[in-house]
Amino acid sequence: MLFWNLILNTKRLITPTICIIIFLGVLVIGLSIKSKFNKEKQSTVLVKSKNVHANSNLVAVDGTNRDLGIVKEGTNPHVFFTLANIGTDETSVRVHDLSKGGCTSVSSIPKLAPGDTAQLELIFQTLGYGGRTPTRRVQIHYGNPEFSPLELSVTAKIIPPEPYQVLIGELRYNFFVLIDIRSPEAFAREHIVGAINVPQKELTGLVTNLPKYLLIYLYSEDGTKSDEAALMLRAKSFSECLSIVGGLNEWKQRYGKSHLISGPR
Repeated sequence: MLFWNLILNTKRLITPTICIIIFLGVLVIGLSIKSKFNKEKQSTVLVKSKNVHANSNLVAVDGTNRDLGIVKEGTNPHVFFTLANIGTDETSVRVHDLSKGGCTSVSSIPKLAPGDTAQLELIFQTLGYGGRTPTRRVQIHYGNPEFSPLELSVTAKIIPPEPYQVLIGELRYNFFVLIDIRSPEAFAREHIVGAINVPQKELTGLVTNLPKYLLIYLYSEDGTKSDEAALMLRAKSFSECLSIVGGLNEWKQRYGKSHLISGPR
């Protein structure tokens, strides 16, 4: 009797276990089939997308290599390449710079239809390369994997500036504007060397043409009116606008008339 009860209890335990195993097996097989189907579908889509522009073919009409000869450090020559699609399919175009910032594309060519041409403009940057002969390389990626990418290169011998020369980049980073906001008559009598005369009421019209990062020094007779002008310009987002403390009076007290110019400049 005990033996028979043991068998019945064992059957009750085994039956649910077998059902669970069968269910898990069917689930695993189903997921495997679905995964295989999705991979085949993705593969089909990928192959299809690769072949969309398979008959496009980009060439550089004026050659893929350019030698600029001797170039002065601090200048940034603009180089132009004419690209043509001599294939039978339209293609998208993507420019990839291989020169780590030494050459920058400034033109955008999103697509090229069959038979069309487009001009690609590159800036050859020279700062910091004086005495060297670097080669800048860019790749043009497009829809035909058989020929893409098309590689373009630009070479130049860069000579450093002479002791009496300065790079234009330095002028920009050290650049400031000195503005005398007094009347034209007061400015004509005397003003600080290098100052330009923009009366206070005309300041707003002038600054509309100036970049907001520019360092602007203002001065008036004693600094009072230039303080007002500086606050007005800073409220208009010219955060680098400053008023010289004490104005022209303080300047004359410290440096005398030898630092002043009489007459309009």
